[in-house]
Amino acid sequence: MRENMAKRGTFEGRDSLEAWTRNRLEAYAREYGSALTRYFDRRGAPPEVSKDLVQEVFARLAGLTRTSTIENGEAYLMRTASNVWIDHLRKKQRADGRVHLEYDDDAHSPAGLSPENVLESRQNLERVIRALEGLPPRTRQIYLLCRVDGQQRQVVAEQLRISISAVDKHLMSATKIIGLAVRDRDQKA
Repeated sequence: MRENMAKRGTFEGRDSLEAWTRNRLEAYAREYGSALTRYFDRRGAPPEVSKDLVQEVFARLAGLTRTSTIENGEAYLMRTASNVWIDHLRKKQRADGRVHLEYDDDAHSPAGLSPENVLESRQNLERVIRALEGLPPRTRQIYLLCRVDGQQRQVVAEQLRISISAVDKHLMSATKIIGLAVRDRDQKA
């Protein structure tokens, strides 16, 4: 890709935004569109999504202001593609978290809220709380930060100044202890 840019004389030196005319964008789309599609494909995007993401890259380039200058066009193009990919993943993650469940009479019926079921749920919750309280303080803190607050392991590791593998070990330990507490009840029943 860099050689093509150098040969055509595009993106050399300080290109002002004058170069980003409609015709130039179309030329760049023709020249770099397949490379950008491969970029998104390699990251696991389905083909139809890759095409949309490539269009988003060029839409962002078209939206630049007249006062902008571009030092290194190829790097700018790839940085824009990277940002588009990150934004896509964030949107997907938010959408995945908002799964809509259809109403189901069996699953949502008041029969599921029988006194026995409510009591059993409360007892399970109490077991989990006791298991959490029985964890070493650091393990409990890491478990709550990651599993309840939803913080990423890397962020927790940086926050507590420990390695990510240490965070993983604390999470595994906590998960095992909590799982055993819940399983013990199931085996007694």
